[in-house]
Amino acid sequence: MKPTIKDVSKRAGVSVGTASKVINREGKVKPELQEKVWKAVHELNYHPNAVARSLKSSTTNTLAVLLGDITNPFQMTLAKAIEDVMNEHDYQLLISSTKENPEIERKKLKMLYEKRVDGIIVCTTGKVNDEIRTLIDRQIPIVLVDRPVLSVPADIVADNNMLGMELLTRHLVELGHWRIGVVHGDIHTVHGKIRHDGIISAFSAYGIPLSEENQFYGNFQYIGGYEAVAYFFSQDEPPTAILSVNNNMTAGIVMACREKGIRIPEDLTLVTFGQLEYQWNLITPSVTYVSQSPLTIGRKAAEIILRRLNDRDQNEVSHVFIKPELFVRESSGAIS
Repeated sequence: MKPTIKDVSKRAGVSVGTASKVINREGKVKPELQEKVWKAVHELNYHPNAVARSLKSSTTNTLAVLLGDITNPFQMTLAKAIEDVMNEHDYQLLISSTKENPEIERKKLKMLYEKRVDGIIVCTTGKVNDEIRTLIDRQIPIVLVDRPVLSVPADIVADNNMLGMELLTRHLVELGHWRIGVVHGDIHTVHGKIRHDGIISAFSAYGIPLSEENQFYGNFQYIGGYEAVAYFFSQDEPPTAILSVNNNMTAGIVMACREKGIRIPEDLTLVTFGQLEYQWNLITPSVTYVSQSPLTIGRKAAEIILRRLNDRDQNEVSHVFIKPELFVRESSGAIS
């Protein structure tokens, strides 16, 4: 039979109330009494009931991270950074995934609320904004990561996708490229739409023509990048450069070029949004990219939600956009 707090108080020779104060670190108790209580706890191998403690304190010391795709290395790196911070503050972490499905996101948010998590960090699909607003109205701290939805009154931490697209575009223009093929992601997602709009804006600012035939929708998938090469090189005048909006599609582009004998950068310049070190160390030639910052995003999101939990009277939300950097690698070539 498991020992109870009554057993602890009896062994320590104190009241149940005093034992409870010591174990829950509440109120002031004389040091000698604290010592007696903790000695009894260890002798009896007593473990407080976490559920009962959470009901009493209205907190569970549990945070949730709701990813879009649990197999996505970027998102898992982000989650690891959150976990590292939370471990330092003795918070438990629940990590789950929506599989990029709004219905699953809706159900998971409801489930996490019912489990009484203290806060939620979410890579949202952008299609359950009313549900997120409801949680915020119920005083559940929410931080949106990677996918900024500015219409939701939540804290946001994300890469500056618009600037990333501008940096890649400027780089290609400086190399003399004007016939540029673009491989978009899924424009029905938050980040896909932002990167699409960023390209439209950057191309317009630099006066680069962007016809429909110079755009391919690869859905953020490896096969999408692979198929984009066949599409562009079936044209009478293929592009001299390809801008890919994520590294998964870029890997498909590199493979297709290799199979078709298209030399990078001699025949085609290739640039991409985002780099994952473990992948690109294996890919030749190395690909020019603008950086993403999953570790920074994760750490910052964790710090923000901890501040929210420690000061629930904060009203202003914070929008943190990480500035990307351009890293020029072997895949960049100038027009001769």
